[in-house]
Amino acid sequence: MSSSVSIGKIGRMMTKLTLEPDEDPDDLPGTKKEVFQMFEKRGSDPNQRAILKVQNRTASQASQVSGSGSTLDRNTLRVKRVSNSELSPSDAEYYREQSDAQSPRASTSSTSNTGTQVRASPPRRNSTFCKRGSMTMDPSIKKVDLDSTYKVYKQLGTGRFGYIKLAEHKESRQKIAIKFFPRPQTKQIDFVREYNYSYFLSPHYNILDTYEGIMQTSDETAFFFVQEFCATGSLRDAVEASPNGIGEVGTRAVMSGVLAAIEYMHSEGLVHRNLKAENILIFDNKNYTKVKVTDFGLTRKVDSTVKYLEYVNQYHAPELCETVANEMLTVATSIDIWALGVIIYYALKGKFPWQKASIMCKPYWEWEQWLKRKNPVLPKKMTAFTEKGIKLFKKSFATKPKDRWTAKELRKWVTKEKLLNKVKADSPDDYVYYPEAEAEKMEREPKESARERDGGTGKGEGKKQRSALHQWINSTLNTMAEISEQVVSAHD
Repeated sequence: MSSSVSIGKIGRMMTKLTLEPDEDPDDLPGTKKEVFQMFEKRGSDPNQRAILKVQNRTASQASQVSGSGSTLDRNTLRVKRVSNSELSPSDAEYYREQSDAQSPRASTSSTSNTGTQVRASPPRRNSTFCKRGSMTMDPSIKKVDLDSTYKVYKQLGTGRFGYIKLAEHKESRQKIAIKFFPRPQTKQIDFVREYNYSYFLSPHYNILDTYEGIMQTSDETAFFFVQEFCATGSLRDAVEASPNGIGEVGTRAVMSGVLAAIEYMHSEGLVHRNLKAENILIFDNKNYTKVKVTDFGLTRKVDSTVKYLEYVNQYHAPELCETVANEMLTVATSIDIWALGVIIYYALKGKFPWQKASIMCKPYWEWEQWLKRKNPVLPKKMTAFTEKGIKLFKKSFATKPKDRWTAKELRKWVTKEKLLNKVKADSPDDYVYYPEAEAEKMEREPKESARERDGGTGKGEGKKQRSALHQWINSTLNTMAEISEQVVSAHD
């Protein structure tokens, strides 16, 4: 069978959508019509024909029950095992070899020397394609009456493009999460893109499951699709419940799953671009054995060009913090690596390393000065980590994007190395009250305060004051030099 025939068959399997002819920030020279080309590349591989055939049969069944809300039946949406008589000889032979390894959520797993479970890369899914050209709504986006199909409860969260609500499917009585996209504020291409990436990536064990089907409310006020519900909460909730962080063991368990998901995304040529603690869902808040990444609204292909919006948070890399609004940016995996380093620090310590990766933020400026060897003293916020931990942050928080590690290298380091120094246990004597020592301290304090008022008579005190003054002058001059460099570069 020729590759052209294979592509033609796959094209007929896909649901086609028409888009409003509005300008999209990502449709730029060199990147136009590339948003979903990654899905089309599967059609040229003859080894995937058997699985695609089975997916085609199950897709029609799933589409029939989408409008009635029965999309929650996981067995219907999974690729089912078929007999050899249903496939051609070549396809049957390939499917026998690959069916177990290619089944979503059931990918092969092995155990490394460190005891960490390593799962094989999951298979790709079919996805919905979108094309431009029509002003009318394509009938593929089905209208669903929410009141007759779901019981919609409280709001779980909000995002840039929409909001998520807890709901219950009336027929199966299963709790789900519905992600709504208000139509007046949401372009159809943005909605379809996020659904494509969410559904395409969800076979991975550490990515939130997205059920098949894109819908709109009966009154046409919002688009929506359905995802699995996490009752426990996010990594942000877990860290806030433990002010000093979730510990090294918990961080290792959480990040091994998160890094596996990001490594899979990067291998598929995708960048998340919105990694943060709120987008990491924890299904087991005791051992952190089941964690999943969600929210792919900002996900883009590697090397694509996007417009930068004026929105900065603690997870953004310095190249993003230095960018002005509406400036064009090239998407790179190094953006995710920086955010992952911030998440690791946040999980270990319970607080962020800095509020903004800019020289105007003192904690970040101290870290940058230390990296450039302009200041030999390690910043105070990094003293709690071992040499291995410091190396991890050096490779995650490298000022040059090309010097940062990959997700694979980061995952190996997190799962194998010790990151935190041992905390010295408090001595029991620290909690014993000694009246004699307290009395001596009270007698000594008036003498020390009088000596300070006199300006100090010792030579050592004068030297300390002069050295402190010199240090302050040097730091001020360095800061002014850095600011002037930034101003000159911005002017250029």
